[in-house]
Amino acid sequence: MSFLDLTAFETSSSVLREAALKLRTTDSSVTISASLDENGIIAAAILEGSLLDAGIPYQRRLRDNPSPSNGPCICIHSETTSKLQPVESDPLCVHISPVEVDALFGSDGSARKGVLSTVAICAALGQSISPSGAMSRMLMPWSLSGNWLSDAMEHTYDPVYTVMRDYLSKEGFIRVVPMPEVPEINPESMPGIDAVALGAVRDRWGQLDLEGRAQSLSHLLKMLLTSELPSTARLEELGWHRVMAPGWEQDLASQLSSFVKSWRDNPSTRRKQSGEVIDGLLRTGKIV
Repeated sequence: MSFLDLTAFETSSSVLREAALKLRTTDSSVTISASLDENGIIAAAILEGSLLDAGIPYQRRLRDNPSPSNGPCICIHSETTSKLQPVESDPLCVHISPVEVDALFGSDGSARKGVLSTVAICAALGQSISPSGAMSRMLMPWSLSGNWLSDAMEHTYDPVYTVMRDYLSKEGFIRVVPMPEVPEINPESMPGIDAVALGAVRDRWGQLDLEGRAQSLSHLLKMLLTSELPSTARLEELGWHRVMAPGWEQDLASQLSSFVKSWRDNPSTRRKQSGEVIDGLLRTGKIV
């Protein structure tokens, strides 16, 4: 099973399968044209990993306003659409945009809508290009980062994020664990948490039964319920559903918090930082 088998990708799957086939058979180097921002950097890294796995030569082009190149390219846009553009030929061009989708259906048959981020779509394309590639598999946990970085969970439950997270967990790409089971939490990912109290909960976590764990963690998070941020939906993810992958000491939210803070605090070094983040992801699967 792949991302393209999920309901959320139903309207995009045919375009992405065609794109993967044409990219695998192109005889020219592929340009990855992405925005010079947090989403563009991670999306580019995921695509690069799959192209490296497949032995497809490529070059990276990160710009404030990405545009197609003269040759084969994957161009990542930021404006949300109802469906992906068809794959263009002569030259080959795959357009990636956020897509509004029906992520899943409730018991009453009603659709729960959400947005597939460009990062998620690039991960699905990369998985289709190189389904069993080592780099492609290593970077799959980062497919969640586009939805995590968006403001969707500041307002309500994000069904796309949940569906993708559950798929990645079921397929063994990630583990979903409560906050005390993460070896190293970045405080920036949970502003307002009492670090001493968290340490105390972590110390006795192994001796607690399920009810004791629920009570301890609920008590720890209770003080944040009255704060404006994080939202209740994000708070639940940060408390109970931290995303971990093999070899990680910090969870996804912790790594993204460090990256976002550095990115926003150091605008003059963003081009250098983008290269360092992508290279680190390709080497280690982590933002280091």
